Amino acid sequence: MDIDKQNKQSLEDFINLTRDLASENDINKLLGAIIKESIKITQAEGGKIYLPDITKKYFDLQHVCLPGNSSVKDSLQVEDSLQVQDSLQVQDSLQVQDSLQIKEVDFRSPLQTERYKISRVHLQEKGVINSHNYLVYSAITGSLLELHREQNFSSYQVQHLYEYDRAFSCKTDSVLVMSLCDHDGTTIGLLELYNYSSQLDHKLLSAFLSLSAVLINNTNLVSRNNHLIQILDESNQALENENLRLKQSIEKKHDYAIIGKSDAMLAIFALLDKVVDSNVTILLRGETGTGKEVFAKAIHKKSLRNNQSLISQNCAALPEELLESELFGYKKGAFTGAVQDKPGLFDQADRGTLFLDEIGDMPINLQAKVLRAIQEQEIRPLGASCSHKVDVRLIAATHCDLEEKIARGEFRQDLFYRLNIFPVTIPRLCDRGNDVLLLINYFIDYYCQTYQRSIKNISPNVIDLLTRYHYPGNVRELQNIMERSILLCDDNGILLEEHLPAEVVDTAGHDYQHLTNTKKSDNNIYLFPLNSLKSAVQEYEAKLIKNNLRANDWNQTLTARILKLPRRTLVEKISRLNIVIPK
Repeated sequence: MDIDKQNKQSLEDFINLTRDLASENDINKLLGAIIKESIKITQAEGGKIYLPDITKKYFDLQHVCLPGNSSVKDSLQVEDSLQVQDSLQVQDSLQVQDSLQIKEVDFRSPLQTERYKISRVHLQEKGVINSHNYLVYSAITGSLLELHREQNFSSYQVQHLYEYDRAFSCKTDSVLVMSLCDHDGTTIGLLELYNYSSQLDHKLLSAFLSLSAVLINNTNLVSRNNHLIQILDESNQALENENLRLKQSIEKKHDYAIIGKSDAMLAIFALLDKVVDSNVTILLRGETGTGKEVFAKAIHKKSLRNNQSLISQNCAALPEELLESELFGYKKGAFTGAVQDKPGLFDQADRGTLFLDEIGDMPINLQAKVLRAIQEQEIRPLGASCSHKVDVRLIAATHCDLEEKIARGEFRQDLFYRLNIFPVTIPRLCDRGNDVLLLINYFIDYYCQTYQRSIKNISPNVIDLLTRYHYPGNVRELQNIMERSILLCDDNGILLEEHLPAEVVDTAGHDYQHLTNTKKSDNNIYLFPLNSLKSAVQEYEAKLIKNNLRANDWNQTLTARILKLPRRTLVEKISRLNIVIPK
């Protein structure tokens, strides 16, 4: 009965020990606790524990428990030349028995330094396994070794034990060496105990060694995982910071205050970035209404001259004589009515930017004087006896085919070459893809604020018509269409097809059967809430894609070709819009 009670108590003690050790996540504290419990189980006087280094070629001393009568030291310092960790951490509570404490050791003493050269265990010497070292033997074989002074000390290299005895005034009669092995038999640690009891409980010791190996493995794994998580977190944070920096850099770089995110517009922004800070002449080409003057203002605002004036002049708005006096100025008395000096636009734009719109319509006789002003950066006002220098950055714009005008003799070829240093062609609105939707949203907000109107809903028919219309007048035409529609919109705030111009409806209006599933209002008008134009467009886009897929027997390749989309883009839209493909 007493034996059963004793076994039960031992089992409870082992369970409590398992729970206590399993709760320790710090490897150094865990190793200290393992040594403490090993000494307690074997009734040894001291011990050490070794762990393999990252190369698996060495076992490095990690924790030391030495017998003596001095107080416990928090850390035992080892010299760097010993190739071990700078600090051998020892548990404050490593008192195994009342009479057993950690002895304070001065590792700077030559004798003790020599003693602790065994702090690194080499598995091989000159390429050969050092089997005469009992620690190496146990690490290689996984065996439990019991060494006794009177029996088998002479079978192994034990010179360091004699030095140990002399250093600490003690006598080592026995050494117990145990391998800590993981599930596949690999030695992950070595436990070395001195002067242990001859009455060993091998079952308990074996169970404890297995438990210790698992805990060391798990703790190392947790430590490595935490380290990897920290590295990953730091890398992710670095990537986020770099992404934010690049995004801000791109936004700042491409911030021309122009609405447009299409590939065509991004290409224009990237092109302008290369010259915006220079003084090179820029020729803006494009159809009427594409926003050439808006680009000119944006270029000036981003240039190094943005703190100076931007002077604009439409060359087609004035007759030749008046345009010349506007550009170059005149002196008092230069002609009838010239009662005082007047500086020209070149002078007004000095150190700033001069924008000459519709330069293709400039009279050819005036072109020679403009060429000299651009080329020599000097002008001569009407009635002046001499020229003077000006510092002007020129931006010109035209909707004309200048090459054709040159062929007809209506435009000077030399002026064309001077203007065409850096040509930029502004794309038509119909070539800008979803920029139409961005502009629609912008003009709705702008004119609702301007005219104190409120648009609550918009018919998908209207969206369809506006996105399919070809806009021969480009952005200017879209702006006029939206202004007119806002003004015609009723007080109920619903933008309908009837508010659009007839040319938009007649040109783009065909079949809207794909909208039959759209929610209807009381008057049978298909409506989308305009709390977000984006959501309205996405709903319409989903219906359009789904109906085309259905019409093509759910063939994505054929549908992408009909919708003029890359197949990959279509697949991404199907996923993003949650379109279910029948199996």
